[in-house]
Amino acid sequence: MTPGEDIPPNGTKGHEPGLPSLPPQGPSHGGEAEWELSELIDAIGGVARVGGPFVYAPNGNVNAGSVHGGQRIHNASVNGGHAPRQGRVREGPIPEADVRAAEFGFARPGWFDEALRMLERGPLFLAGRAGTGRRTTALNLLRASCGKDAPLRALDNVVELDRWQPTDASARGYLMDGLFPSRALGTGVLGHVRELLEDVRARMVIVLPDDTDLLRRLEQELHITPMMCVPPPPAMVFGSYFEAVVEDRWERERLLSALEGRHNLGDLLTPELVPADVVELVTAIVAADGDPEALGDLEARLGYWAEQEVPDLVARLRGDPDALAFLLAACVFEGLDHRLVREEADRLLALSEGRLAAKLPGTGVEGDGKTERANPEFAFRRPLSELLHAVRAVRQERRIHTVGAYAHSVEAIVFVRHRQAEAVLRYVWREYGRLSDLLVEWLGQVGRTGELTAAVGRFMGNAAKWGGGRRALRHIQALAGSERVNSRLIAANALGIAAQDPVLVAEVRYHLASWSGAGGSQRRTTVAYACGSEFGISRPDLALRLLRTLLLGVRDRSAGEEADGNVQVLAAVRVAVMSLFQAGHEAQVFGRLVAWLEEGRCDTDQVLALFGHVLRFPQWFVRRLAAWGPDAAAIVDMTRHALNSDELFETACAEFLGWAERGQWDDLPRRAVENLFAALGGAMRRGEFRIFVELQERGTDGWAGQYAARAALDRWRSGEGWETA
Repeated sequence: MTPGEDIPPNGTKGHEPGLPSLPPQGPSHGGEAEWELSELIDAIGGVARVGGPFVYAPNGNVNAGSVHGGQRIHNASVNGGHAPRQGRVREGPIPEADVRAAEFGFARPGWFDEALRMLERGPLFLAGRAGTGRRTTALNLLRASCGKDAPLRALDNVVELDRWQPTDASARGYLMDGLFPSRALGTGVLGHVRELLEDVRARMVIVLPDDTDLLRRLEQELHITPMMCVPPPPAMVFGSYFEAVVEDRWERERLLSALEGRHNLGDLLTPELVPADVVELVTAIVAADGDPEALGDLEARLGYWAEQEVPDLVARLRGDPDALAFLLAACVFEGLDHRLVREEADRLLALSEGRLAAKLPGTGVEGDGKTERANPEFAFRRPLSELLHAVRAVRQERRIHTVGAYAHSVEAIVFVRHRQAEAVLRYVWREYGRLSDLLVEWLGQVGRTGELTAAVGRFMGNAAKWGGGRRALRHIQALAGSERVNSRLIAANALGIAAQDPVLVAEVRYHLASWSGAGGSQRRTTVAYACGSEFGISRPDLALRLLRTLLLGVRDRSAGEEADGNVQVLAAVRVAVMSLFQAGHEAQVFGRLVAWLEEGRCDTDQVLALFGHVLRFPQWFVRRLAAWGPDAAAIVDMTRHALNSDELFETACAEFLGWAERGQWDDLPRRAVENLFAALGGAMRRGEFRIFVELQERGTDGWAGQYAARAALDRWRSGEGWETA
């Protein structure tokens, strides 16, 4: 890991042992669930990202699960009366049957040999879109590189590579499904993995999705170019797989004769087909056994054309509730007895309570034209494609977003014309006064996700600029005092947007200053969130002054009816401090923490708790300590306070021991820990003594700082270097 590279947070979850946890958000209102730390930081648009559990599925099923595999295929119903298909191994030994199935009929792409050479030099990153045969190719690469009978293992993407150790000495190849994007994969970790693989003479392939942002990040941070899994031409895949399935050349010609007069094989093998689609074609030809009648209309049978016909099928059934219910039941229970399918269709129709009927009976008499009316609850009322066409918008290609604790796929809706959304909202806000109240009521109750909160906050802030006048911030003020945490997060985002207006910025600053000192707990919480949002990130000095005022207010309101509200304010202050720290204002944030501790007006435990939270992002501290820069002495002093605090010792000790462990293979944290522990050992109190004992008991010979800890403990045993204070 290079000195300019970020060090990943030590933990993966906000409430793991050794990491500080936020205080509870206080009593929920209206059934609102408690917010996680990462959700709060995302919701206010902060830069800080807290590592969390992550689910990444780079190998998606084709055709909703009825067609799956790389260059292999099983085309059957999900519940076809057979035993459930065994799930793919994600962690543990890869069954030999899976490897043999991957080799069966495999067509080597032109880049296969180059990928083999890259695999010899270290972990191979193999990227591509679903259906291109990434996993199949990865298994063939490992088999070709490791040997015919070499055992292979699968690693789930939740495995932390910086702590991973090969557990099976016989394994010669490892296949990892995706990376953990919320954890940085640095050059130090990559070098560590290379050394481990060299020691056990093993190879590793890491399969990635075709995600532009992820691949660009790997190229910029690791200086590597992932190999793109471009499948061979469909004709080549067809020939290879067909020959494997049907070994006899004359038999292959007999089977292909069923195509004559009906289909042209070249027309069927269109360039856009992925290997899974080609295998489906081979399966259909083999199943027909040379009988043209059994083959039938091949184009109508192949699954990769089914999606094009679905819109017309559904459109034809819009006026037939019975058929719609039966269609859905048949799709879910395909392959089961027709009586069961009919029963489930009837049950669905009853549960729908008319939502599958396009028309409702009218209240007029027959023949007056009012016997039927449109059903506003009709579930198939307007398809998305029709709505997009009506408002001149399009749906973008699927992308994988890694913001927050989990990855998710996104197919964003965007307008054809740039800035059309803003133009529409500005027009209706200014021209239709009654509509603005409806919009505020609607958006004020939006769900609790960071994406929705940020979007609503952006709209509310822009609306303040569009309206103007003395009541421009009226709707934001109402949200700031709401009982709902989500409404306050929206208000914090909106204030940052509104402050971009040179006319409104003075009013925004006035309200924040007023609320920070004299507002209720809801508005003081909003102030803290605003300090961690774009408003505070662009004005760090003002944000830190407001946060200090909030801390003083918590101290003055420590008892009485305000106690529950103070818990929420403190939680929001900690979120804001972490957001500012991660946004690049590390020196300013740490300097204020030192000043608040020295002046003695803020509660000492609260200030130290803030220090414990920013320690979760150690890269700034590690660099300063390793180079022993101007801030190093202050960091050592703050560390002493944290280690000698009963409330914070466990958090600080776990973090610093994590640095010592990473120092085994990374020179930067090694130098930082050695400098820090040498300074701490100069004069020990109870906290310094405890962490040195912990290091001696838990550390291995390779951990950083062991010499300094051992020397300090030896001096203590001889009566030197102990402070009674």
